[in-house]
Amino acid sequence: RSTNEKYSSMSKEKALPDFDSDQMDQLSWMFWTAAWLQDARRIAKPGAPVCLFIDWRQLPAMTLALQWAGWTWRGVAVWDKVASRPQKGRFRQQSEYIVWGSNGKMPLERNVGCLPGVFRYLNPQNRIHVTEKPLQLMRDVVQICEPGGRILDPFAGAGTTVLAAVQEGYEAVGIEMSDAYFQRSTERLKTSLAADENAE
Repeated sequence: RSTNEKYSSMSKEKALPDFDSDQMDQLSWMFWTAAWLQDARRIAKPGAPVCLFIDWRQLPAMTLALQWAGWTWRGVAVWDKVASRPQKGRFRQQSEYIVWGSNGKMPLERNVGCLPGVFRYLNPQNRIHVTEKPLQLMRDVVQICEPGGRILDPFAGAGTTVLAAVQEGYEAVGIEMSDAYFQRSTERLKTSLAADENAE
């Protein structure tokens, strides 16, 4: 199915653009993920953290891909979305998972506070990407990085991670192969950063 059919209940008239790389079987997806994670690790500093959002379906494959790429798997945090579409006789699927690790050893004396293992935020109301994350969630998550660091988001989508990183005082690099989402996120970033400057 298309990404909109899988992740959204928007009408066809209001549907957001679909994105590539989401139609693979689990094994193909796992090898593809391990390949780009290996490239990301090559440019990451020793001890740098990695955080990967994933739903329950690909959670086991994500943990394997992370380790195959050479990262040290350190655990799983939870994003509780609070609400979800109810399905009678089933548990609500209101969680997404953050598989996280580091590029080798991660010293405890890093200049980073203790982060929660569960984040509780509703999905954004006016999304510009079908899997967009709440800005405050990403502002919380980027704090796993040491102050003043540089953050890479190789699947920038709505640009939320880049915006959150800049607002928290980090440098940020976002990569997005979909021109539709690149245009949307660039416009949002310009508008949000201009508003931040005006507020100061």
